[in-house]
Amino acid sequence: MTEFLIDVSLNMRLMSLSILCFSAMLTIPQMSIAQYTDVINSNRPSQSMGAFSVGKRVYQLEQGLSFRMGNFSSFQDASFIGIGARSQIRIGLFKEQLELVGTADYQIDALRYTNNVGTYNIERNALRDLGAGAKYLIYDPFRKVDNYKPNFYSWHANNKIRWRDLIPAVSVYAGAQFSTGGFYPYQENFLPLFDYNYRPIIEPFVSGTAMLILQQHLRPGLVVVHNIGMRYIMADVQQKKLLGTVTYSTRSKWSFFGEYTIDESPLYRDLTLGAGVAYLFNSNFQLDVAVQQNLKTTPSLLTAGIGISYRIDRHNIWNEEPQNIDLRKQKREAQKNDRKENKKVRKADKRTGRGLKKLDRKQKKIERKIKRVK
Repeated sequence: MTEFLIDVSLNMRLMSLSILCFSAMLTIPQMSIAQYTDVINSNRPSQSMGAFSVGKRVYQLEQGLSFRMGNFSSFQDASFIGIGARSQIRIGLFKEQLELVGTADYQIDALRYTNNVGTYNIERNALRDLGAGAKYLIYDPFRKVDNYKPNFYSWHANNKIRWRDLIPAVSVYAGAQFSTGGFYPYQENFLPLFDYNYRPIIEPFVSGTAMLILQQHLRPGLVVVHNIGMRYIMADVQQKKLLGTVTYSTRSKWSFFGEYTIDESPLYRDLTLGAGVAYLFNSNFQLDVAVQQNLKTTPSLLTAGIGISYRIDRHNIWNEEPQNIDLRKQKREAQKNDRKENKKVRKADKRTGRGLKKLDRKQKKIERKIKRVK
């Protein structure tokens, strides 16, 4: 029954999102301007990727540590318990719309299973995911600033959902997926226990990844993101992926999210639900907590963890131009020289003032002598 619901959900969502993507692509112009945010723009704690880049000359690290548990009772009574560390580096270079992304996921766990011979335990310690790519914003609905100016006379006008809010920002992501070898080919937790189609499954050293990213701002603080993509392109086992995330941010620096993920491949097909909360400590630092659980029991997978997002911001928010380090040094030197020159001028003025006072005293002394002579 669960697999039937997943099939229906996958087909319906893919159809609706295909129509949405087609409609959005019809409105894409030739050029677009990315929107730099004065606070950190993090993908965490969700698994989806937002449409907007971090901004030119911005360097961002998103790091998470999680508890992971899985059970596959119908397959050799297998189970694993462990921890994982997921890191993502995002760099804005060359253009405002362009972002370079690197992802790595490391897992340490103990896999236990039972067969006709006995019970076995495998201690595992290896990379589970390694990839890199680039994201490019091809359509930004906020480029027409006049359409999004606040209405000072109507609260309802500022908070209602307008038709133009349904038009998403559109980005594309393309990259490479690298083989991690070891115990997690294709990121499959239980793959070491079986051969697919009576032959070992070997992940190629490098395969392709492509994704379409849609992001809608339905009302202040409410954001909806969809990712439609495929991983391990040109490999024997390709994976289709659909993610949907709803995020609501409050004015008190808290944000909450809910998410669904649909995975489909020859090895794995399931629907995963997630939820979490994040707190913005300052414009460059965020802390988050999240949990994800799939619906099937073949296998059952649970992930719960915490994470941080931190950025080094070299973007000039006043004129939207990168801050050139050499120019900044020259500016500081010029300011230092100006202070020295001002100090010299003040000293000269003081000396001149003292000299004038001496001359004035001498002049008055001479005048007094002249008066006595008369």
